[in-house]
Order: sequence, then structure tokens, then C-alpha cells
Amino acid sequence: MDDEGLTKELLQNRIVQLEHERDELRKDIEQLCMQQAGPSYLAVATRMHFQRTTGLEQEIESLKKNLAGCLREKQNLEEELSEAYKIKMQLSDLHNAEVLKNKEVEGQLKFFQGCIASALSERDYSIMECERAKEREEAISQKLNFSNKRVEELELAYHYEKEQNASLVKELNELKEKIEIFNKVIDKFCMIRDRDGGSSVHDAWQSMCSCLLDDP
Repeated sequence: MDDEGLTKELLQNRIVQLEHERDELRKDIEQLCMQQAGPSYLAVATRMHFQRTTGLEQEIESLKKNLAGCLREKQNLEEELSEAYKIKMQLSDLHNAEVLKNKEVEGQLKFFQGCIASALSERDYSIMECERAKEREEAISQKLNFSNKRVEELELAYHYEKEQNASLVKELNELKEKIEIFNKVIDKFCMIRDRDGGSSVHDAWQSMCSCLLDDP
């Protein structure tokens, strides 16, 4: 039992005790008055009874006021306690809502952490692919440089061969011109020979050359 309940119980017991003493005192005075019929004693007893009764009544009224105050204080405390319970229930509801919200936030956090982990994994994979692409690019660049050097070499060889071909063509044309001249000279010799030695026509140019060479 708390202090408020104990105080209330003590006040109620005290009121009952005082009312009981008042009633007993009234009975005692009445009995004394009946036993002592003298008027002077009756007046004293009545005065004493009145004073004692007045004191008891005042004490009872004071105790009743205290009890009423305690009851009002108890009612106020009960109202405050009820309001505190309401606030507690509201706080409990808010706490439950916050717990639920925290669970949702934790779920979202785990989801975003999974997304971040997946993004980091994709980033690492992209970095590896980028490194591989760089290696392939370097290899292709080396091959391209080699191909460019080979093309340059082939172009140089082509230009050299072209120059050589042009030189050979020029030389061939010169030889053709010389052969033309030689052919004319041979034809001239053959005509002179045929004219001096009789008619001897040779169809093939090589045959005419052989005849000229074999002629003493």
C-alpha cells in the first residue's frame, strides 16, 4: 500500500475512533447524570460534556476536511495517472510506429546495401574488362604499328620496284630501238648480199642472221 492509501486509512480509522469515543462519553455523562441527580453536578457535567463534544466535533470536522482533501488529491492523482497512462499508450504507439519505421528503414538499408554491393561488383567487373580492353588495345596498337611499318616497307619496295621497272622499261625501249636499227642493218646487209650473190630470200630474221654470220 502506498503513502496516500495509508494516510487515508489512518484518517478513516481516527474518525471512527473519535466518533466511538464521543458516543461512549455521551453515554457515560448520561449515566452519571442519572446517578447524580443534583442540579449543580448536572450543570458541570453538561458543560464538560459540551466542551468535550465540541472538541471532538471540531477534530472530526478537521479530520473530515483532511479526508476530503485527500480524496480530492487522490482523484486528481487518479486523473493525472489516467492522463499519464494515455500519454504512455501514445508513447507506446509512437514507439511501435518508430520500431516499424526502423524495420522498414533497415529493410530499405539492406536493399540499398545490396544495390551498392552489386554496383561495386559491376564496377570491379567493368574495371577488369576495361583493363583487358586496354591490353587488347595495346596489342592491336602494336600489331597496327607493325603493320604500318610493314606497309611502309612494302611501299618503299614498291617504289623501288616501280623505279626498277621504269628503268627496265626504258632500257627495253632502248634495246628495241637498237634492235630496230640492227634489223635495218641486217636487212641492208642481206639486200646487198642477195644483190651481189643472187636472189636468196629468207623468211625468218634469225635465218638471215645465220646466213650473214656463216657467209665467208
